[in-house]
Amino acid sequence: MIELKNIRKTYKTRHDTLEVLKGISLTIPDRSLVMLLGESGSGKSTLCNILGLLDTATSGEYILNGIPVHTLSSSERTKLRREQVSFVFQSFNLIPTMTAFENIELPLGYRKIPKHERTEMVEDALKSVGLYDRAKHLPSELSGGEQQRIAIARALVMDPALLIADEPTGNLDKNTTKDIMKTLINAGREKTIFMVTHDEELTSYADVVIRLNKGEIIN
Repeated sequence: MIELKNIRKTYKTRHDTLEVLKGISLTIPDRSLVMLLGESGSGKSTLCNILGLLDTATSGEYILNGIPVHTLSSSERTKLRREQVSFVFQSFNLIPTMTAFENIELPLGYRKIPKHERTEMVEDALKSVGLYDRAKHLPSELSGGEQQRIAIARALVMDPALLIADEPTGNLDKNTTKDIMKTLINAGREKTIFMVTHDEELTSYADVVIRLNKGEIIN
């Protein structure tokens, strides 16, 4: 479960203080698909960075699976992020010189997981997104939808508690978008997925819809 209690984020400029998040409070059950919507500048990226442990709130409490994130040191947050959070981006962020298999395997190497275990984990991840037969393909040999599914597999192979997806369908057509949403829902059934989107139509897939406006949640 994710709990946010009165999360505020401010930035100091040369002339004044800019408050980007203004007391965000949320409770998100496990294994939920949450969609975050809002205009540019509404605070979506800041909220995602806090949830993904890439940034810290100025004040307030953040509890991730019972862990009070707001009390952790920088190194403790980094360790928790590596263990419990994965990301999927609009631009895929695949390494062009690596095959689909190698792209998915890469984060497992950072965790020093033995090679024989990595192979099985990557194969399972490829199967979960329906691309086992594309294991040896480079990103340039895959369609945009296939590249995004590989990016999702790379995120899921880490078995995160929280998957943050930032506009994962933003560069895709409608039919491919439907495929990606099905992939996220099917492959991420045991995860909490926090997805940023501008597409109102996609809210039909969500368990929870959050709308931000000028740093505040609106109905």
